[in-house]
Amino acid sequence: MYRELEKTKGQEPGKEMRQNPEQENLLEVKGGFRKEAEDGTRREPEKTFLQKLEEEIRQELDRTEAYLADYLRDPGFGGSVEMILQDLAVSKGKRLRPRLLLMAGRCGKDFTAVRDRLSRLGALVELVHMASLIHDDIVDDAPLRRGRMTTQAKYGKDRAVYAGDLLLSRIVQSLFRDGFHRVGVCFGDAVEAMCLGEIGQMECRFREDVTVEQYMRNIYGKTAALCRLACTAGAVESGCEKIVQRHLEELGVHFGYMFQIRDDLLDFTSDTAREGKKTQTDFREGILTLPVIYAMENPAYRPELCALLRKAREGSFDREESARLVEAVTASGGIDRAAADMKMYAQKALESIDILPDSGVRSLFGGLICGLLRTKADRPS
Repeated sequence: MYRELEKTKGQEPGKEMRQNPEQENLLEVKGGFRKEAEDGTRREPEKTFLQKLEEEIRQELDRTEAYLADYLRDPGFGGSVEMILQDLAVSKGKRLRPRLLLMAGRCGKDFTAVRDRLSRLGALVELVHMASLIHDDIVDDAPLRRGRMTTQAKYGKDRAVYAGDLLLSRIVQSLFRDGFHRVGVCFGDAVEAMCLGEIGQMECRFREDVTVEQYMRNIYGKTAALCRLACTAGAVESGCEKIVQRHLEELGVHFGYMFQIRDDLLDFTSDTAREGKKTQTDFREGILTLPVIYAMENPAYRPELCALLRKAREGSFDREESARLVEAVTASGGIDRAAADMKMYAQKALESIDILPDSGVRSLFGGLICGLLRTKADRPS
């Protein structure tokens, strides 16, 4: 999938995106009303229409939360199983992936009939995300996640492994029990891609020759594959036409690329207190993110960055080294080039919206993408 999309990019990473005039004002209003439909009828005022739509999605997200609570129920085993599941239930993120799924689901002709099923699917996608975070924290030996102790830090690595596996088992149960046969393969593809992305990233640890292409392949699995799943599952389940499914799939992938690059940039523009985790954690673990890869392409800064990477391998990367890393990545142009790529993928995501049915969802997708680009201090998860 990654290579297939790479062939159709049409623009090289590192280049500035070109602005599409039609997307500069996603909420265009004429005379206080939305544009007239082809049959000449007028719709509700744009602001009221979008507020109503957003309220409906919030209600659907509430149903997703109810399904999540059910999936995170204690099977009667008690002990640490019950405590781990309770911790997961109260550790709420932004539910970004369920939101993508619910918005994509509104593009299909069968949306009304499958509205509740979409909320359940949103919960299953979030369970995949939860399981992946548990396993990531084990590999990274991470003590904190969103300012709270991680499962592995609180209960030990062994229990954390099985807790993640327990979530995956409940996903499989629901896919078969609740008749999600059409999207079952999509879930399998996403989990496979996520595993391959993590393995690929591990093979690149502490290497000084990591390329942008290797980075993109790895983050497709780490992040973009799950966003692709969210958009594709919503499209398939709601009966979208094939062309709409394809554009929603591309939207999910480009959104995922944008989101991960943004996350990597935040690692250089935030602090531990605000983010609930150490900054430069990836570099400390020998993982080169896009800003660093671009910085290392600058021959004036490559020697220093290689020396810092060796210090990270030796376990002697402290506050002083962290400050030097931020200074080098910034001065070398690494942050600026990565930010340009982030905007490029945001633009590609916006372009994928154009083909979607005009049900207000295009404006919500556009608002979500542009909102993430504007927000510097908040890291959604």
